[in-house]
Amino acid sequence: MNDTTDTASPQPEPQPQPQAQPAQPAGAPPAYVAPAPMLERDARTIAMLVHILAAVAIVLSAGTLAFVVPLVMWLIYRERSALIDFHGKMNLNLQLTVLVVMVGGVVLGLVTFLFGFLLTGPAMLAYGIYALVVSIIAGVRANNGEYYRIPLVIPFIK
Repeated sequence: MNDTTDTASPQPEPQPQPQAQPAQPAGAPPAYVAPAPMLERDARTIAMLVHILAAVAIVLSAGTLAFVVPLVMWLIYRERSALIDFHGKMNLNLQLTVLVVMVGGVVLGLVTFLFGFLLTGPAMLAYGIYALVVSIIAGVRANNGEYYRIPLVIPFIK
């Protein structure tokens, strides 16, 4: 008889054993991993957008919700770039100062039986225009990579 079958079967190649991972306790949160740093041009763009989008929010919400934009962007990107951290804090301080000026002006106007609005109305309008202009200036400076400190703000966040 002619036997064409090979009696020696090929041996399978040994598979590498997976490395044992250190066990985490059940229910423990995952280990913190620092976010990757950002490229300089990306950091400049985001820092500029913090100011420009806040200026747009000043116009669209009459200054009442403009603090949301720099707050969200600062919370997302603050650990990835020192430039964004700085400009996020600066614009957030500006927007919170605008909010304090607006609330203070309204309260003072109401307490003085609406006569206070003769003084606080123009002051609130002037500070709102100042915030709009200085946000655009700070956005240009942020795009140049400069650490521009905004004048006439209350430093809520340092």
